[in-house]
Amino acid sequence: MKIAVLGAGAMGSMLGAYLQLGGADVTLLVRRKELADKLANPGIVMRSYTGENGEKSETDPIPMKAACSCEGLEKQDAVLIMVKGCDTKSALEGAASIIGENTKIITLQNGIGNTDIIAESVNKDNIYYGCVNMSAIMSAPAVLDTGLFGDVNVVFGSVTKDEEQKKFGDELAGIFNASGIKAAYTEDIDTEVWYKLLVNIAVNAGCGLVRLRGGEAGNDQDFTLLAVDMLKEAIAVGASCGVNLDFNYFMTHILPVARKTSGLHYPSMAQDMLMKKAPTEIEFINGAVERLGKKAGIPTPVNTTVSRLVRTIERNYDKQYKDKTAKSGPSFKVKLAEKFCKGCGYCIKYCPKHVLTAEDGLNAKGYVKVKVANEADCIGCLSCSTVCPEAAISIIKED
Repeated sequence: MKIAVLGAGAMGSMLGAYLQLGGADVTLLVRRKELADKLANPGIVMRSYTGENGEKSETDPIPMKAACSCEGLEKQDAVLIMVKGCDTKSALEGAASIIGENTKIITLQNGIGNTDIIAESVNKDNIYYGCVNMSAIMSAPAVLDTGLFGDVNVVFGSVTKDEEQKKFGDELAGIFNASGIKAAYTEDIDTEVWYKLLVNIAVNAGCGLVRLRGGEAGNDQDFTLLAVDMLKEAIAVGASCGVNLDFNYFMTHILPVARKTSGLHYPSMAQDMLMKKAPTEIEFINGAVERLGKKAGIPTPVNTTVSRLVRTIERNYDKQYKDKTAKSGPSFKVKLAEKFCKGCGYCIKYCPKHVLTAEDGLNAKGYVKVKVANEADCIGCLSCSTVCPEAAISIIKED
């Protein structure tokens, strides 16, 4: 089966790697050539931490076909969409040349509403949707820190529920299963998608707002109370859409399992808000609850408030943490441990004030040398230390 993955970030790359391990002919489509080159050679490395003592396991590199455009690619049997919801329409338009009359379009994206966008240009008989019980962070180009949780790691269904759809769904699930993870096609997919929506509602936007990892936020009483309020609103809205969800079951069975493997990570929306300063998926998570609640006449004040706060942050990335004067606030010391630095460049990319830069030549380990160039401009946002995969940067506040 020929499968193209649109949006081969951390999760898209992880799914693409498993599909290839299961026997599919996979092409990863990415925006940056340097990432495409790394995905192809040496390939994707997946690291996971398991066992009571957090033992680390690591796959051998998995060389992947990767490209920055669809030019020259054949029509695909399936296209897996893993871009953010706000990019779904443009991603489909860019992939028009590889989508044939019988190409299956699969979305495993976060939230609610992606299938509606896909249905604007794709026959509903070819649309499949679902969710994943996985976590992934690309800690360096083509290097993934991953986690698997739940009884099934990939679960999906189809808009049209007929024998033809079930046949393809079972075949795709079989490819995933052959790779060593657990996957299933189900006709009761809406319940699964809404339970996954609850996971995202519990941690995603909230962690971005309070600037904490999932596990850190989950240990705070007020954060938990905020999450509970949002969850109860979402469950009421789900019922209005014909999806019945059990709050107690979610809190005792689903959320604890998700936290066990992803609690050490910043959720994707938090990464967008804190590090990447990028558009988020708020409209497909809390914003979807707000929108559907309004349609059903169900009040959603907490989800609405959280959505408004995230939108405000998104619209004002360029105005946050403005330059300080000598008298207006503290200064910050930037400490870089060169012996740990691997020269991935993430700190340079995500620093909003260009405090860090690359030097000519290589450091003692043979990696690109990073230096602190404009320390006086540091605003203490912690983006560099947060995104550094080797914990090589520390920021010290000086009064």
